[in-house]
Amino acid sequence: MLILVSLAAALAFALSQICVRLGLRYCSPTTAVTCTVSTMAPLVWLILGPAVSWDAFSLPGTLWLMLAGAVAPLGTQILLFASTLRIGIARASPLRNISPVFASLLAISFLGEAWTFPVAAGTVSIVVGASLLGIDKAETIAGFQKRYLWVALASGLVGGFSDPMRKFGLTLITDLPLAICSLMAGSLVFLTAYLMTGKYREITINRHALKWFLPAGAASALGISTSLLALSMGDVVVVSPLVSTVPLFTVFLSFFFLKHLEKVTLMLVLGALTICLGGALLSVFR
Repeated sequence: MLILVSLAAALAFALSQICVRLGLRYCSPTTAVTCTVSTMAPLVWLILGPAVSWDAFSLPGTLWLMLAGAVAPLGTQILLFASTLRIGIARASPLRNISPVFASLLAISFLGEAWTFPVAAGTVSIVVGASLLGIDKAETIAGFQKRYLWVALASGLVGGFSDPMRKFGLTLITDLPLAICSLMAGSLVFLTAYLMTGKYREITINRHALKWFLPAGAASALGISTSLLALSMGDVVVVSPLVSTVPLFTVFLSFFFLKHLEKVTLMLVLGALTICLGGALLSVFR
């Protein structure tokens, strides 16, 4: 069950990224972040709010999870969406999903989790697959800017903090609906602060973009909810690499939905398969 829940989260995140890539044809990355987060939070509260058990409320836990929400999805989306516009989602997504390495190191260092050989091999395989996807020919992307590879890589580094933070937050707030709602509240609060720095000037409303950004927010809400459910069921060193098989789904979906924007090459396919192998190692030998 843990494996299926983790992979469901990966699929949901991949769907969100595809929708965002399609919407970025019409609007800025700031608009994409604003629309997706503004869709995620109310949707999560509407669905999970009635199921919250307030007996599990903890002010330190709520504040911690709100901070985790500022890290991801907000922080990672700001970096990921900015890089997606310049290097394509087929490259940005794998670089974003090197986070299992950072997440595993943090979980082992601060949460006392064990990093066994199969888990290490699976994590390395995922990172190698991400590298193959990242070094594919850049000329297939119009307006490619190499420096944005580092922006996507930064989103992976930031994302590496999110799962250990969420896992620790679940020790402070044991009620899963309350934990998810707290996380999304943090994203929305810090989004408001981010926009007040002047970024709100970059927001443009376009109906063609909204038809992609709103479903992207809904898919992200599903991804975050299922990833937190997975974390409540297992260790970060297993869940984080499985959720980070997002590029496998992204490349597959890109072939069908982004043909006019990004070319799916042999290198991309090899990278996706290597990531799949890493997920299999974690699934079979964990």
